[in-house]
Formats: sequence, C-alpha cells, structure tokens
Amino acid sequence: MEKSSFESTQEFFDMWLKVYNATTGRLVEMPALGPTREKSDKMMKGFSTFANLFAAGMDTSSNLQSVFMEAMRKVHEKTATDMEGEISPEKCKDFYKIWIETYSETFKDFLKSGHFASDMGKLNSYLMDFQKYNREMLEENYLKSMNLPTKTEIDEINKELYSLKKTVKELTSQIKELKEKK
Repeated sequence: MEKSSFESTQEFFDMWLKVYNATTGRLVEMPALGPTREKSDKMMKGFSTFANLFAAGMDTSSNLQSVFMEAMRKVHEKTATDMEGEISPEKCKDFYKIWIETYSETFKDFLKSGHFASDMGKLNSYLMDFQKYNREMLEENYLKSMNLPTKTEIDEINKELYSLKKTVKELTSQIKELKEKK
C-alpha cells in the first residue's frame, strides 16, 4: 500500500515523455525532403499521432492506478484490525462488504470528477485522430491502389444519390401538378 511504487511509475512515465519530446518527438517534427516528401510527412504525422494516443492512454492508466491504490489504502485502513485473529465466514463477508463499498465509493467519486472527464475527452480525441489517420492511410495506400472505393468516394456517391432522389421527387410532384391543371 505504499505510494512510492505508484509515484515511481508516474515519475518514470513523466521522464519517458520528456525524453520522447526532446528526442524522437523533435525528429518527427522535422520536415521531410525529396521526392517522397508527402508520404514521409504523412508517416511522421502517424507516428506522432500514435505517440499522443499512447501518452494519453498511459496518463489515463496512471490515474486509474492511483485511484485503485487509494481504494486499497482505504480498505486496508478500515479492515486492518478486523482481520486479525481467526478468520470466519462472517469476517470474510464483512470484509467483502467493506471492500465493495469502499471501492465503489472511491471510483464513483473519481468518475464524477472533472479530471476524469477531461482525461477521457483527451484520450477519445487522440483515439479519433489515430483512427482518422489509419483510415486515410488505408484508403491511400491500399484501397486506391487496388481500385476499390474509399469512404470519401462512397460518401460523395451517397450525397449525389440523395440529391438525385430529391430532384426526381420534386420533378414528379411538378409533373403531377401540371397534369392536374390540364
């Protein structure tokens, strides 16, 4: 139940992130040169997108770990003296009840916090960026080269189809009105 092990994990992650930003992160930001410049830029963007997602995921994991450790500490405080001596089924039931209530309350408080909402927002934002990047790379490197329709092309076709259906419906109603006037 020591905080030092959690704090060392957080410190390690913070140090890793600083080293990444100072080394590889700067390399990723370097402009590409030559005939494959555009492709290299896109690949480097993907690397930084993944690194952002990884960092946000590790931060979220670290925060959840701290909540877990806090809940464990609270359970330990509440049950330290109760679990001494002979263990009986009643003691186990009481321990289980305290454990469930303490963990539920601790996590409920954390999940209601603005910090958790901010954390999830950042993580989801980076996840959506990563998914968008992967979709773009899949379309560009695989679907186009295999002459298969991309999501963008299918969306354009659907818009065009919707517009045509709407026009046909309007023209049909106009024709109907003109026939009725005759």
